[in-house]
Amino acid sequence: MSMLSVVDPFLSDSVGASRGCAAPLPTLAGSLLRSAPRLAGSGPQLLAPSALPVEVTMKLVATSDRSGKVPSAAESLPLKALDSLVDAIWVLDPSGSVVYRNAAALLLEPMTWMHAGLTGSLQQMVFSPQNLQHLRAHGSLQAEYQLGSLTTDPDQWRNLGMEMQLLTTVAGTALGMAFHARDVSLEWGREQQLQDRHIELEQAYQQLKQAQAQLLQSEKMASIGQLAAGVAHEINNPIGYVHSNLGTLQTYTKGLLSLLDAHEHLCQALPEEWRPMLAPIREAKARIDFGFMRSDLPQLLEESREGIERVKKIVMDLRDFSHAGELESDDWVVADLHRGLDSTLNIVWNELKYKTEVHKHYGEIPSVECMPSQLNQVFLNLLVNAGQAIEKKGEINITTALVKDEVCISISDSGMGIPAPQLGQIFDPFFTTKPVGKGTGLGLALSYSIVQKHQGRIEVESSVGVGTTFHIYLPVQRPTAPE
Repeated sequence: MSMLSVVDPFLSDSVGASRGCAAPLPTLAGSLLRSAPRLAGSGPQLLAPSALPVEVTMKLVATSDRSGKVPSAAESLPLKALDSLVDAIWVLDPSGSVVYRNAAALLLEPMTWMHAGLTGSLQQMVFSPQNLQHLRAHGSLQAEYQLGSLTTDPDQWRNLGMEMQLLTTVAGTALGMAFHARDVSLEWGREQQLQDRHIELEQAYQQLKQAQAQLLQSEKMASIGQLAAGVAHEINNPIGYVHSNLGTLQTYTKGLLSLLDAHEHLCQALPEEWRPMLAPIREAKARIDFGFMRSDLPQLLEESREGIERVKKIVMDLRDFSHAGELESDDWVVADLHRGLDSTLNIVWNELKYKTEVHKHYGEIPSVECMPSQLNQVFLNLLVNAGQAIEKKGEINITTALVKDEVCISISDSGMGIPAPQLGQIFDPFFTTKPVGKGTGLGLALSYSIVQKHQGRIEVESSVGVGTTFHIYLPVQRPTAPE
């Protein structure tokens, strides 16, 4: 029987049975094809042999045995099949010497190989003693390599997946080792694209989640505003006629008191003999403490009138705050910000009056083209936060001023302050420094969104233990939308 060997420019001499090969080369190649059908599978491909600039010489040299026969076409067919693959194939004998390489493998051998940050030749990085020892002990090994040259940009290096397998007989005797390299650069690129796309989708999901939360909060506040405006409207009607009736009652009371005063003067002018007839009247006056009633009744009516007027003002402030029934929340109108601040302050006064002193420092500012109900929501959030930041007693200062062509509204408190590392997060949705259950983390995020919608900006200054100041800058006129 004849023996086959391979002659190529990268081997110093012929290899075959004369170099201690464990089996004739056709046997190794046949074992390779039988043991790893996946080697010829489809996928990212290396340079095909047909695309080589020069013909690669891979000749099977027949070494005649004693009978002088030349190997048949069937015997050389496995090698031709391996040589036609676009993936790189190496076959080593059990000692680690290369006994076969296909055309694609020839292209890769002179290049620089990289693995785990180390670079070297094919022999150093792939056919290393460590890899061969692992193969002999475990039978298989997989690794990934980068392939290029030292003069090439590392970003342009190719990525190769290497499968290594020990070839054995049915009885388990080692025949050699097969090394299969496949270009997975495109797969890596697709995987990187998928990862990038996943990150983009995750970011989009988070943004959508934040927008949904803000939308829900906005709808909640809009519903509360509509409800409050409806209640205010219902209250306003009875308050209106109570207020009117009290005014009428004051007028009637003054008339009755004038009549009683005239009656008292008439009684005093009666002759002395008629005065005993007035005894029942004097007893009735003493019984009801007429003198005190006479002086207290006008005061009671005046206090009642003031109380009704205060309730009426609260109702009007509530209606101004919500603007339901008059304006939609996204209607732009020219509004007095001082009036919006006053009405909002009146709404939240119950939250502030027990532990804060509010000082207003209003400057000369023009009316601003804006969405008043939305800005009132911003003022509400900042005033509530300022009150909650003060633990016992403190001050809140509201300052307005015209800065160039912008109106600046500053709301400061003497509360606990915000730590510097958290200042960059306070406008993030769901971020809150309040205890669990005390805040949703959406108030400042919503305020930031509203100010941005007005083409303005919101800035914050804070010192721990000193307090916090929010500055809101708004253009006087509504910016024109870009065409």
